[in-house]
Amino acid sequence: MAYLYDAFREAKNSDGHFKPCVKFAHDREREAARKLVASVPGAGFVLRSERDFLDRAAPYLAARHGVTSIVVAGAGLPNIAGDDDLHSIVRRREAATRNREQSTTRANVIYVDRDPVTLAHLRTLGHADSGVYAVDADPWDPTAMWDTLYNTGSDNPGLVSPENDRIALLLGGVMSFHGGSRADVAEVVQAHLARLPAGAFLAMTHLFLPEHPDLAAQAREFEAALQRHGPGTGSLATRAQIEAMIHGTIVLPPGIGPAFAWYPEGPPTDPPVCGNFAAAVLTQKPGPDEDLPEPPWLKLPAP
Repeated sequence: MAYLYDAFREAKNSDGHFKPCVKFAHDREREAARKLVASVPGAGFVLRSERDFLDRAAPYLAARHGVTSIVVAGAGLPNIAGDDDLHSIVRRREAATRNREQSTTRANVIYVDRDPVTLAHLRTLGHADSGVYAVDADPWDPTAMWDTLYNTGSDNPGLVSPENDRIALLLGGVMSFHGGSRADVAEVVQAHLARLPAGAFLAMTHLFLPEHPDLAAQAREFEAALQRHGPGTGSLATRAQIEAMIHGTIVLPPGIGPAFAWYPEGPPTDPPVCGNFAAAVLTQKPGPDEDLPEPPWLKLPAP
């Protein structure tokens, strides 16, 4: 999936026009991208809007909500220009919003992926001194992923501390390509939420089935083309199914909506119709909640 997303990547040229800037995708992914666009004009906008949402949400959370650990699960591949990578955008926003009263602490950006080649590229992005890490773990296996990040079962501290860090988990597109049902996906997302401490944030995108009948029909065409020409998976979710995934959290403004339109940067002026086929949402986990399983590190007082 990382390579398919890369096949749709664009960047502005010297004239200010957007042009393809594929970096890693092989012939197979490039051909899949061509077929998708032939079947659904503007299909690349759907996947690009998800990445763009993460690039807006991550610095917003670091600069405005004091997040100290940004976990980007299913991160995909880095950009051609390092200044366009998510952690670089976070650093610029931190610098732009910092004043004399604010701490100089930087948010750690932790890329999580299970593909070894993708990880090899991600590991070139930074190191401990820069607060940028790449971790080998599977976002579809929340228990194992958070055990790795927390370094559960060891006396040595992990990259993330549930007691001391303000955490943001970014699930950008990865859940759309889970091979199970959307109910299965809801269980996976709920398992992630169960491992997060109170006050943590979740920023998530998912391919979306609009409620309007005409848009829904076009979205189904996109879903079918993605499964036919892409990785063989890729499913839309309804609003109710996305709400089930984030059940028990506080949905922050503007709620569940098209990824391209997500606050605070605002939407592009002329998005294609298919921009409605990817939804984004930002939520926060509240305090103790009976609807979420108790995190394993939380020891309840004896009765």
